[in-house]
Amino acid sequence: MEMINVAVVGAGFMGSLHARCAARDPRANLAGIVDTNEESGRALAQRLDTKYLGTAEEALKEDIDAFIVALPDRLHVETSVKLLRNGRSVLLEKPMADTLDGARAIAEAASEGGGRLMIGHILRFDPRYAMAAEAVRRGDIGEVVHVSAGRLGTQSIGLKLNGSSSVCFYIGVHDVDAVQWITGKRIERVYSRAVSKIMPSHGVDSEDAIFSTVELAGGAIGHLFFGWSRPDTGPFSIDGRFEIVGTKGTLEVDVRDHGLRIFGPDGYKIPDGQHWPEVYGELNGDLQAEVGHFFESLKSGEPFTMSVDDAVRAVAVNDAILRSVESGQPETVTQV
Repeated sequence: MEMINVAVVGAGFMGSLHARCAARDPRANLAGIVDTNEESGRALAQRLDTKYLGTAEEALKEDIDAFIVALPDRLHVETSVKLLRNGRSVLLEKPMADTLDGARAIAEAASEGGGRLMIGHILRFDPRYAMAAEAVRRGDIGEVVHVSAGRLGTQSIGLKLNGSSSVCFYIGVHDVDAVQWITGKRIERVYSRAVSKIMPSHGVDSEDAIFSTVELAGGAIGHLFFGWSRPDTGPFSIDGRFEIVGTKGTLEVDVRDHGLRIFGPDGYKIPDGQHWPEVYGELNGDLQAEVGHFFESLKSGEPFTMSVDDAVRAVAVNDAILRSVESGQPETVTQV
């Protein structure tokens, strides 16, 4: 494969970031922006000097090899299945789907359609988390005993989504996957509780946060927490932490402090210097690495760093978490 012709489906915040990453990758040609919202779609296409395409059906008529799908969670299944069944390769922004049945449908389409599927879990390309996984694999901390992982976003995230996605899928899926990937152990059972006070006070039908106690294969235990409950007046948009205690040592990832602190008239801020920092007018960081990995794997034929099965398993854990919230009882994770 020479230059990869790629289109980005979704001209929102994440879609625009992915499109900018694709536009500067030397292995790809940004062949179009797909969005049913013509105003935002045309604006992004014009900004990046590419074609505007109104629908996936229209895009499938073009000479496009691969698609990056960055739509709202609830729209992942229909669009991804359509593209994969038409033989196109897809980089699908996490979560894979907002239901376990949806994730299975996408996986089935990928196995039957001829295209390749990569799920965009950005922490897989964060050097801090990747180095943590390598440390566990080397046995640096011995056998995993317990793990604590999670992230708390600001209230504006939940208010902007306005109930269109669960905090479990929009934020929590990051840490669900990270725990299973880094420990090398599946989460088998969960007991979860949710609290809803802040979001409903603003007329939003959503949880503020979900906390879970989990059991992992091999007897390790863990604690997961995720929410959009922090005030926007804080210095960072995401309060994320990850810790594993093993039989020989511990490891910690603290994503709150990126090393740059700005004290200005509007207060104290810590910009995100990791996921998609803009330097000299260009995006860098983990997202650029993720998009680049997609293109490189398509060209080389090498496997993606994250398997489709891993992505389905993350959705299966989230499914169990939401079932536990609903039932008030521990729930077993569906084996996939």
